[in-house]
Amino acid sequence: MNYCKNCATEVVPGAKFCHRCGEKHAETTKKCPACEQPNPVVSVFCHHCGFHFEGKKHREKIYEPQFPLDFDPETLCDQVKALFFRGLRQRVIEEQDAAKYSDYVEKFYHSDFSKIYTVRADQIAEDVLILWERRGAAALPEIDRRMDAAFEGLMDYFFVKYCSDLNKIKLPEGILKYEKPPADSNGVWKMMQDFLDFENEKEAFDFDFIEMEKERLENACRNFLTAERQERVYFICDLSLKGSCKDGFAMTDRGIYWRAPFDKPRKVPFRELSEIKKEKDWLTINGHFFTTNPSLNLKMYKLLKKLKNA
Repeated sequence: MNYCKNCATEVVPGAKFCHRCGEKHAETTKKCPACEQPNPVVSVFCHHCGFHFEGKKHREKIYEPQFPLDFDPETLCDQVKALFFRGLRQRVIEEQDAAKYSDYVEKFYHSDFSKIYTVRADQIAEDVLILWERRGAAALPEIDRRMDAAFEGLMDYFFVKYCSDLNKIKLPEGILKYEKPPADSNGVWKMMQDFLDFENEKEAFDFDFIEMEKERLENACRNFLTAERQERVYFICDLSLKGSCKDGFAMTDRGIYWRAPFDKPRKVPFRELSEIKKEKDWLTINGHFFTTNPSLNLKMYKLLKKLKNA
């Protein structure tokens, strides 16, 4: 129990002033959050259960790089090459046939791409070393971003130009034109066409909404396409079993809208894209389930990653 030093009245726990005389009161005990027993204010451990009061203090989170490097100028280029092959293996597992990884490595060493990559690895190593020397650990997020973008572009080029005979899913050559998304809506629409390669997909797409069957358009708008009046709708893809357009997805100049069977409609604006993951047979977009067919899933995955990094 705590008592007022001025009038000896028992002070309500936690009170800063005595309720009888108004004298300012300094707490002399603190309650343990584990056993709720009182302890002297200066206690580090609870006298009753041993709880560590200091153990819950906030500790600053240390950034863990996606591409760990030791920034030794003598070995940095070799480190970059090793990380590239780590990424290549992951790419083959994610996007193509994991059993053919050794074939992709053989293709790497027996093609002109190995020469292209040797030059590019030197450039990447030089770039990240300059960043490290200028900013130290504060540069790690930017180093990760640049290496991720460089590896992504190199692997796309390798897969499209050199591995068409190994690829389980064909990637359109048009994706190689885009280091980053165009700034204008017409450019974004052209990029979508290049990535999704509509004419080589089996799904039903609608581009002309005047010619589109009225009932199907109404079903799409009622079930998943809740675009604003000012939005430009580029296409609607019908994924319903009976062609009713009650399930499917659409893309506009602002975002993606979709509804999977037995799920509720989803909407993610491009500016809010935060996480795109490719699972075995589907994608997750900001944690929400999305799927079409294996080929279109992969193309959508690559398109959304590009839009995310805009």
